Amino acid sequence: MKRKYTKSALLLIDIQNDYFYKGKMELSESYEIASIAKKMLHDFRKKRKTVIHIQHIALHKGASFFVSGTHGAQIYEEVAPLEGETIIIKNTTNSFSGTDLFDYLNTKKIEHLTIVGMMNNMLNDSTVRTAKDLGFKVEVVCNEYASNNQFVF
Repeated sequence: MKRKYTKSALLLIDIQNDYFYKGKMELSESYEIASIAKKMLHDFRKKRKTVIHIQHIALHKGASFFVSGTHGAQIYEEVAPLEGETIIIKNTTNSFSGTDLFDYLNTKKIEHLTIVGMMNNMLNDSTVRTAKDLGFKVEVVCNEYASNNQFVF
């Protein structure tokens, strides 16, 4: 019997303090993205859908941001995980590379990913491409400066 719906998950990628005011890699659009992420997070929590926080921790010696144990590496307070929400630590731009994200999504039978994160051109791009290659339906929610703030792949 074919299912009538697909299971969805929200991936919040690298929404960490170092991208905000006084952070080590402050981005001009960080607050707009955090606002979008907060709204999406609220919607997913309200519907009791799966939420996954992707946190980048730098491993290379001499890293200038996302250094383990620093305030900058912590997930931004407005989108911080609640008890029981999954946090996946990554060390590269791709959220699938060297992590158990794929296994976790398969275990939960997730077919559709909604992605909100920092630096769409770099961090989200590699994750989106891998997700598509692995067979997931992917929706990327961007900041309001984009002409269309949602893309479905």
